[in-house]
Amino acid sequence: MVGSMMRSGLILAGGEGSRLEYAEKALIPFGKYTLIEHIIDTLENSVDDVIISVRDEIQKQKLKQYVGNRTIVTDKYKGVGPLAGILEGFKVARSEYVFVAACDMPLINTDVVDLLFEYAEGHDAALPQWDDGNLEPLHAVYRVYPLVFEIEKTIKRNDRFVLAPVYHLDDIVYLNIEKIKKLDTELETFLNINTINDLENMIKRKT
Repeated sequence: MVGSMMRSGLILAGGEGSRLEYAEKALIPFGKYTLIEHIIDTLENSVDDVIISVRDEIQKQKLKQYVGNRTIVTDKYKGVGPLAGILEGFKVARSEYVFVAACDMPLINTDVVDLLFEYAEGHDAALPQWDDGNLEPLHAVYRVYPLVFEIEKTIKRNDRFVLAPVYHLDDIVYLNIEKIKKLDTELETFLNINTINDLENMIKRKT
């Protein structure tokens, strides 16, 4: 693990998998393990603790046996999407900085995660930025307290856009995609699973 600051990882597992026939994404087999187990195992090479965000108690019970003693949080706000999960996860984080990722990103590159933490230190966030200016808010590192404050304000004004609270942060570092390519030439770290075809392609990449 690189760097001196304590780090947390938050895995967002609350999505309903509508494009995967409402399968429980986190429990989809990936190699010998489930997606959630695989991502936990990967992230623990870069963070001190992992938090799992789920939508409700029913989902929490489904995942409990797969996540061991890691902290699981449930959404307080319903129908808000990822912002609800980030909010509850950040409230229990033991670290000042948290890496956020979805549970359907099995090829996360820990060198990229380490780089994001390094760039975030001393700032409110570090986000990957594509050449067209688009950002990757669900593969990024944030300082906990500024984002919690902004998410709560965003939810109160009924805005579910994931980047809405991020745009209100005072001090963001944007990490150009070319720097990330030096560590992950094919940018596999950003690939996510939305369809059965996506899953099959990623399993081929992994094997």
